[in-house]
Amino acid sequence: MKRLIAASALALGIHGATTAEMNSPTAARHVLNLNDVDITALIDDVSLITGYTFILHPDVRRTKVTVMSQSMMDTNEVFQVFLSTLRVHGFAAVPAGQGVYRIVPEQMAIGEADVRGSGPNAFITQVFKLDNFSAIEAAQMVKPLVDAQGQVVANARSNTLVLVDYASNMPRLREIVSGLDENDRTKVETLELTNVPAREVQGILSDLLSDRDENPNNRFEVSASTSSNSIVVKGDDATVARAIRVARELDNSDPIRDSLRVIELKNAKAEDIVPILERLGQTMAEQAAPGDTQLPGATIAHHQPTNSLVISASPDTILAMERVVESLDRRRAQVFLEAIIVEISDSTARDLGVQFLLSGTGDSSVPFLSTNFSNSAPSLLQLAGATINSDVFGGTNPFTSAAITSLVGQEGIGFGGGGQSGDTLFGAIVTALEQDEQSRVLSKPFNMTLDNGTSELLVGQQIPVATGETLGADNSNPFRTVTRQDVGIKLTVTPRITADDTIHLDIFQEVSSISPTLSAGIDDFVTNLRQITTNVLADDGEIIVLGGLIEQSQDITNRKVPIAGDIPVVGNLFKSENTDNLRTNLMVFIRPTIVRDREGARAVTQRSYRYIRAEELLYDEDSGEGVSQLDSFIEEVLGVDVEEAPALRGRSE
Repeated sequence: MKRLIAASALALGIHGATTAEMNSPTAARHVLNLNDVDITALIDDVSLITGYTFILHPDVRRTKVTVMSQSMMDTNEVFQVFLSTLRVHGFAAVPAGQGVYRIVPEQMAIGEADVRGSGPNAFITQVFKLDNFSAIEAAQMVKPLVDAQGQVVANARSNTLVLVDYASNMPRLREIVSGLDENDRTKVETLELTNVPAREVQGILSDLLSDRDENPNNRFEVSASTSSNSIVVKGDDATVARAIRVARELDNSDPIRDSLRVIELKNAKAEDIVPILERLGQTMAEQAAPGDTQLPGATIAHHQPTNSLVISASPDTILAMERVVESLDRRRAQVFLEAIIVEISDSTARDLGVQFLLSGTGDSSVPFLSTNFSNSAPSLLQLAGATINSDVFGGTNPFTSAAITSLVGQEGIGFGGGGQSGDTLFGAIVTALEQDEQSRVLSKPFNMTLDNGTSELLVGQQIPVATGETLGADNSNPFRTVTRQDVGIKLTVTPRITADDTIHLDIFQEVSSISPTLSAGIDDFVTNLRQITTNVLADDGEIIVLGGLIEQSQDITNRKVPIAGDIPVVGNLFKSENTDNLRTNLMVFIRPTIVRDREGARAVTQRSYRYIRAEELLYDEDSGEGVSQLDSFIEEVLGVDVEEAPALRGRSE
């Protein structure tokens, strides 16, 4: 009991001396000597030295610690000793703000480990991407080297390894993982086949040996070379050896019996391939060695319902023909073509005219004087005649109805006056008109076609155009012959995709419409026509201009009385002026997009579907959301759930 009391007194004395030294304002370095004291005493001392604030987990208070130091330490060294002491007793300090730390058990600190630690005693997280080694195997090998509270997680699908451990232990783990992944342990072998097509063996080995669950432990790959009829296999030693053994067994078939082959085509038409193979068989027969002349010739036929080729020939000829068929029976790319037609026109007209009249009536000897211009309305002669006393004409003025008809056709503004003074008839009228017409036409025809295929799009009308008219001798049996003419937007394109994804386009673009001048009394149709026939090169997804027209014209018409119309100022009373301005902007743009696979086709379909769906979207007051009749129509008519249709999914994005 005396020894225990003496040890406790000594410990308390030492603790008091240490604390006093730490609190000394002149102390730049510190000594820690604590013997079996509560951890809260150490935390209190470290807080005084560093100025940090510590928040303790309830389990921390039940721990006793011992720290012995004989050398002086600065503030940072004291803090690192403190973190090491926590680590020894199963605790960790987790940053919780500026100068604030939470002291919690290690298992709680694991979940908050950062990718960058604040020191060797902090938990950090590292992610390793393995290229040549299995992440699952690496996790099994590294697990014993990780701290008891650390974690090791392997992702088989991405072949990645996630490690959570103290920063002091991470360099060793990083070096071990890098050493495991630095060597590629896969093996590559090539096997030349004699009797069996390389593509057929490739399919068999892929189905037999490839892992359907995408397990990175099985990194087996097989490729076929049609030119040399060989296969190349890659994988671990056991898998490669098994693949080579299976391929050799398949290639040991008797070539004499393998003289008949049925090839089902996926993309090409069998009737188009037959002439090519027949020419190939004829060429191979002509180039055969003298000893091979007894071999039967090649016989090629096609079965149209199943789009299949039936070939009967020698094994060498069959192998050559299979290579040709494989090259020709590829999925052809498609081209999605979008044309943008922009036509903007602006037409202005300005008319200004002055007309006057001076004449006599009855037996008056006053001479007749007037100005009249054909582009000015109404007719001054008819208006002035309507002012004559009806008694002159025996009770009814014949000019009255004509004057009213003339006023009906007037445009713009007109003002003037007239009347009769004795036997003298006089009148004057001024007309003015300013007209501005703007026209804007935007259209976007688009279609999709196969590579080297011709696509034609026509949106418009067929109008009747008279080509002949005949009457009988006494105007009996009349008849007229007409032809139908297409009027609208027409787009004909033949795309060809080059090896560098440049698209060669043969384009015929036509925009036609019925001219509004039909309403001006023309007896037959007049059509407006814009036409482009060209060959262009365009990059995938780029917009290029096909052609266009920028035109501006001005037409000024002056009508005047000779000599009098040239007099300054006063001459304006003896002339009429008409000014017409016409400006036309026409541009045609095109954007081709290569569609090689299913995903590309879905992308262009979704874009067009989203556009047309947004155009017809209606607001539902009950639900407060937009309602699409197009979605409902597709679901009712086609029986397709729009939400689950791959080509229409994501339409609202």
